[in-house]
Amino acid sequence: MTTGRSLRIGEAVLGGGLVALGGLIAFETFITPTVGRSVVGPALFPYLIAGGLTLVGLAILREAFAGAIAHAEGLEMDGMAVFLVAAGLVVEFLVLEFLGWIPAATLLFMAVSRAFGSRRLWVDALFGLALAGLTFVVFNYGLGLNLPAGSILDLFAPAE
Repeated sequence: MTTGRSLRIGEAVLGGGLVALGGLIAFETFITPTVGRSVVGPALFPYLIAGGLTLVGLAILREAFAGAIAHAEGLEMDGMAVFLVAAGLVVEFLVLEFLGWIPAATLLFMAVSRAFGSRRLWVDALFGLALAGLTFVVFNYGLGLNLPAGSILDLFAPAE
């Protein structure tokens, strides 16, 4: 059921912010020097993320200006879910270099799973560990890109 309504400022701000963020990521990726200019390289994923953000932002802007949306109240936001995802990203950012990719990505997966309503902490931890381990192996050994292993390993197995 769609309802006719006028411009929603919050939706327009959200859409505009996503378009601006997508543009900023694309610009920063463009000006960042890279070793080679191959099709698949370090700049591919930032460009894909920038494109996705821009497309979603434009879709939200279109809905904000068209005045038709499925919810008469506008966008609904679950504050706790947003907090959990944001906290997971902050924790990953803070512990990535020390703990390494696998534990940091596992913690992020657990936070996002909880934000989406999962109540199975141990199952989420196991799935997160498996996905983080798989991405670590694929990126480090399959693609030759180095995800951080973590400096905590130096405490247990110092380099010779």
